[in-house]
Amino acid sequence: MFAQSKTGFVIAFILFSLNTNAQLKVINYDSYHNLVKSSPEFALVEINDSRFLKDIRYATTNNFTKEIVYDTAAVFLSLDARNALLKVAEFLEPLNIGLVIYDAYRPYRYTVKFWDIIHDDRYVADPEKGSRHNRGCAVDVGLFNLKTGQYLDMPTAYDDFSDKASVSSKERTKLQEKNVELLQKAMTSCGFQLFASEWWHFDYEGWQKYPIYDISFQDLSK
Repeated sequence: MFAQSKTGFVIAFILFSLNTNAQLKVINYDSYHNLVKSSPEFALVEINDSRFLKDIRYATTNNFTKEIVYDTAAVFLSLDARNALLKVAEFLEPLNIGLVIYDAYRPYRYTVKFWDIIHDDRYVADPEKGSRHNRGCAVDVGLFNLKTGQYLDMPTAYDDFSDKASVSSKERTKLQEKNVELLQKAMTSCGFQLFASEWWHFDYEGWQKYPIYDISFQDLSK
């Protein structure tokens, strides 16, 4: 278990250092609403749709930290990324397939915590750069059958930190390859980009222009 005081110190130190160096600006709750008033496309929007199955692992102990990290299982994305994900749902629905969502927007404070655990930017983001999840422009997804609710067979479990999880891996069955190719086609045709080391991770195109947020799910739900 990570001590809250230690994590809080690390966050404060990184924010101070980065803001001093003018390298990274993190948007908090107090500045969020003014930003969205001037730039509505930067709004973080909640996703609630029956074509999406929420399986937010960081709101459970079923994740690589073995801890409950998030205090709620809400799913938020930037407005444009949310709209693009709805197009993915429309693409898959005629096939009776929906998207399992494992993670979407992630407050910056959790990027700091994950980096404390795994210093490997193939799988977790360096806090000095921030995560695309922090921008509301990354989503971790799988596939499920809309009629039965059964998950489709994929190459690995979610958050498998091995080469087998990479997009280029050949260690998969024909069915797993078929399912991965369908997921990739659906996502990339609707404005998302592949992430090389994780079959489940996709970034919304143009993510670089979106700010990094450290806003709790509770504050976004107000």
